[in-house]
Amino acid sequence: MKILFITSGFRAVYCFFEQSIAEAFQKAGHCCESFSLNKGLEELKLAQQLLQPDLILAMAGLKLPSPVLEFLQQTQAKTAIWMTEDPYYMDWTFPLSTYFDYIFTIDQAALEQYTGMGHPHVYHLPLGTDPEIFHCAPVSDEFKSDICLVGVPYSNRIELVEFLLESTNYQVQIVGRGWGRLHKEWTKKKNRHLNAVNAWVRPETAVQYYNGSKIVLNIHRPADEKYNRNRMGIAAKSINNRTFDAASCQAFQLVDYKEELGVHFEEGKECISFLGKNDLLDKVHYYIGHDEERKQIAVKARERVLASHTFQHRIEQLLMKL
Repeated sequence: MKILFITSGFRAVYCFFEQSIAEAFQKAGHCCESFSLNKGLEELKLAQQLLQPDLILAMAGLKLPSPVLEFLQQTQAKTAIWMTEDPYYMDWTFPLSTYFDYIFTIDQAALEQYTGMGHPHVYHLPLGTDPEIFHCAPVSDEFKSDICLVGVPYSNRIELVEFLLESTNYQVQIVGRGWGRLHKEWTKKKNRHLNAVNAWVRPETAVQYYNGSKIVLNIHRPADEKYNRNRMGIAAKSINNRTFDAASCQAFQLVDYKEELGVHFEEGKECISFLGKNDLLDKVHYYIGHDEERKQIAVKARERVLASHTFQHRIEQLLMKL
């Protein structure tokens, strides 16, 4: 199959997603050419004319201008969009759905919205992980911690990290752009067991933090976060890609409960979820005190990822729906 892959236009982690996706198509024996929106509509038309793709796949879609959308709607090739920011930007993604033959969304709640509007081809397709990037590795002391959170400071993450700092003496590592001010505030309270990296880190660096932590804390974005564009208030039902990335590193993680978690991992054997502060605290104490049990769960999680949750698996699932 010949695939014209329109990249998202976002930087940072999207560059890694898109490289892994393009490579997954190629490893499966398909011809995949990536196209940057910066080149404009005329270049897109030329790329389409030269390649004569069987499928045009757009990533995320939030930066697709109206002329490009109209062109895609008129093309003879099959068109698909992979909605990778659902449901947090549903104000923007919902109108996009009418332009594409196939919709793939990372979230089950978003799928229900697209299906409810009558679109005939809507499928749940989470992001996968790339085991060549996310893998087990020994790390130096600077990456080691009892509890690690990688990600930006959403309100619920702030609340739970602060709670753990107040309730325990475990060594906590927070990594992500935006934590600087909070780190200063918390260290003034003599939280000497807190370290912070106030910057976005590349996946290869995130791997080191995952491998160095006894517990990776995975807290999903709230439906009502102020940065969202989600006026319908749709609450996510599905897990984020970090769940797969951390598991691929054979890192043990505590995940705030999501309805779809059990679809991808077996609760109690491959993953552990929590509901609320007190449940989180109890499980942090328990699993830090039970090394072998924690490590066995992490081993099982990695086995499940390698069997079911790589980008290679996702590409196969996508193509089966066309």
